[in-house]
Amino acid sequence: MKLLRRFASVLVLLLADGLALLIGLEGAAWVSGGGPDPALNLAPLLVAAWIVLFTAFRLYDRAPVRRSPGGLVGAAFCWAGLATLGAAIYPESGLGVWEIMFAASLGLLGAASLRFLYERVLGRIYRRGFGQTPVLVVGNEEDRTRLRRMMEHATGAYVLAGEMDIAGGEADLAALRETLDRTQARGVVLVGAERLPDDELLDIVQSVRLRGIPLRVVPGAFALMRGRTFLSEGMGLPLLEVHYPGLDNTQRTLKRVLDVTGSVCGLMILSPLLLAVAVAIRLDSPGPVLFRQKRVGADEKVFVCYMFRSMQRDAEVRQAALEDLNEAQGPVFKIHNDPRVTRVGRFLRRWSIDELPQLINVLKGEMSLVGPRPLPVRDFIRMEEAHKRRLGAVPGMTGYWQTSGRSDLSFEEMVRLDLYYIENWSLSFDLKIILKTLGAVLHREGAY
Repeated sequence: MKLLRRFASVLVLLLADGLALLIGLEGAAWVSGGGPDPALNLAPLLVAAWIVLFTAFRLYDRAPVRRSPGGLVGAAFCWAGLATLGAAIYPESGLGVWEIMFAASLGLLGAASLRFLYERVLGRIYRRGFGQTPVLVVGNEEDRTRLRRMMEHATGAYVLAGEMDIAGGEADLAALRETLDRTQARGVVLVGAERLPDDELLDIVQSVRLRGIPLRVVPGAFALMRGRTFLSEGMGLPLLEVHYPGLDNTQRTLKRVLDVTGSVCGLMILSPLLLAVAVAIRLDSPGPVLFRQKRVGADEKVFVCYMFRSMQRDAEVRQAALEDLNEAQGPVFKIHNDPRVTRVGRFLRRWSIDELPQLINVLKGEMSLVGPRPLPVRDFIRMEEAHKRRLGAVPGMTGYWQTSGRSDLSFEEMVRLDLYYIENWSLSFDLKIILKTLGAVLHREGAY
């Protein structure tokens, strides 16, 4: 939603600025006496240069930056100077200095007017509560009250979705996760970060990062982290935006590109197989084609995982009666000859076909092609705190442990391999795991 709103804002401003210069060029042609005008013939090139200079002056950045009158004037005059230089070098273009200056002045006036109109309309939209970003404010009572008061007097792009207390200098990560899930906040503002121990602060940063939510800190924590400060008119005070390491962001982007490409191609190529499997499941036993189960992903965020149904319809209800037969060590539940598995389901599990619908989860961003396997809520509840470190990455359809024995490995070994993957992730490592997974599936290693 935030990216869509940002894209729409930039697009509207681009169109407004381009239209303003076209009006300026048309006005210059009209003043010159009409008829064919060289400026109009070169309009695409002149508009492109106009937009590039506006971009260089950061006139498509955040509101506090793009609203700079000095930047607007500077970009227009730079364009006039560049166009004049071009006309001097290439006199055959037919552009005159006075014509360029007139077009630049009229374009500047038009751009300023259209931008002023845009900001006024945007302000009205925000005041009516549309398009605002819900944020979670984290801090002690005094700091939160002060920030809340400022937000009330600076109605803008942000709206208060919820609050969380960190009185005593302790951050309750469980409470933070629960509040983020409940409020569906798309931003976190941390007040009084300097009062938190380094470990507590880093835990908050890690938790928010895994959810892909922007984190902003009210100044006062400059000694703890580096970021870019900007004046937030939507909150009425300066904020420090926490930028995660560039390499990390690049890696995450590359991984997401691989996930989207792989899931889209997989769903398209495998669509005949998916349809055939759906028909086979419906003919084999009563019940839905897809099995939807709540699982715990990155930062303990619960999501609905999709799989082909490989068990009887009442499998989850019957599991309590089968707990004594559990053959797996640790919190997970596994039985070699599970009586709940259907005939078609046994085949699907043997070839890991039952997991193919998770490509939908990958496309939605809830899972990745490669990562620690997401466990059911039942298993998560029984995990020790040390085991939950494996939730420090987006869960995957396959992972390092699947290529090292799958269900034949103990839970402790699975956790160890997951943690190794998280600490040593690279794009080449993902590609290697995907290729090894294909071999493991063909050899049916540890699948039941």
